[in-house]
Amino acid sequence: MKRKSSSRKIGIWLAGARGDIATTLIVGTLAVRAGRVSSSGMVTEIPPISDLDLADLDSLIFGGLDIIEGSLVDTARVVARRSGTFTYELIDAIESDLQAIDADIVYEPTAFWGPDSPVETRPNMSMFVSRIRSHLKRFKERHALEHLVVVNLTSSESLPVETEAHETKAGIELLIEENRSEALTPSICYTQAAFLEGCSYINFTPNPGSDLKGLHELADQQGVPFYGNDGKTGETLVKTALAPMFAYRNLRILSWEGTNMLGNGDGKTLDDPDHKVAKLRNKGNVLDSILGYSPHGGIDINYVPSLGDWKTAWDLIHFQGFLDVKMTMQFTWQGCDSILAAPLVLDMIRLSEFAARQGESGPMYHLAAYFKNPIDCDEMALYPQFQLLLEYVDGHLQRNTGAANLESIG
Repeated sequence: MKRKSSSRKIGIWLAGARGDIATTLIVGTLAVRAGRVSSSGMVTEIPPISDLDLADLDSLIFGGLDIIEGSLVDTARVVARRSGTFTYELIDAIESDLQAIDADIVYEPTAFWGPDSPVETRPNMSMFVSRIRSHLKRFKERHALEHLVVVNLTSSESLPVETEAHETKAGIELLIEENRSEALTPSICYTQAAFLEGCSYINFTPNPGSDLKGLHELADQQGVPFYGNDGKTGETLVKTALAPMFAYRNLRILSWEGTNMLGNGDGKTLDDPDHKVAKLRNKGNVLDSILGYSPHGGIDINYVPSLGDWKTAWDLIHFQGFLDVKMTMQFTWQGCDSILAAPLVLDMIRLSEFAARQGESGPMYHLAAYFKNPIDCDEMALYPQFQLLLEYVDGHLQRNTGAANLESIG
């Protein structure tokens, strides 16, 4: 991969730091920067995006939080045994690095609740947010970080009780102060803490937080960039690339049925109907925007433990053509969830740090192609979304070229 000259120290604080995606992200970053594997899968490694002055992988320092105890080495070995996505030899080669990162991962067993959880099991909301802020501060100070990017990689949560208080910064502050845990989630608290500490924030989950208007207000006040929600890695990626083809040829989609099967921790969490509501909503919203109408659509998410981190999507598209003749298209997508997700997270870490360094704040709309439900973005088709990123990159490259020309003239 192309090396940058930067010596900046950039912190990456992962909520869900011992999950499959986070572990793959950390192992993959260590492997790529050591030259043990290629940078395949990283969009920031292809031109013109790679021409930006992005943070070098050597400058990234990992930490975070999880609700489970253990070590990254143990988690990596579990992933290797269950999914075969990296070798034991690789884990042995980076074991000391993984152990060093473990020292910066906090065990926080109370960081998982929902509106139906027993009240006595939920943490005090003010204390919880303060504790997260303290973790972030200590991490920044310990490593003398120039910037910190917080990334939410936790499992899907139950949706909170909806309230108008979510619409304003003051309203969310009051919910926290009054310990209204039924209207708050761990992810909302992570977002609040991250913004208060001046961190960039990426929400790779379907969980609420960065989509709430009250937290947008806080981000504007703090001058921090953020984006989400719900990483687009598999079936929905294919759907947003394929659906425009039918629209361009005036082939009317009558039904688009999809069945998703996965066996990792996320799949287990999504086996609970309360936890899959947001995920199903995000997966189901894309066709209406692209097609301009709502075909019949069914989406199932099934937990299949034997699949491990491998995900299978079976899709049937029933469509109508000339003379109203009905036809079908089917596809099967089989991919490794964490292998698809980790490089995208790494891309967004680098792009959000770049945005912060440019003094940019608020929603990073140019990251829309990475998400199933991009914040405040009506465009759902993959190609136009990717064009937003290319236009953003081109704008910065042109400004840099102009500045360099002026400097040479001077």
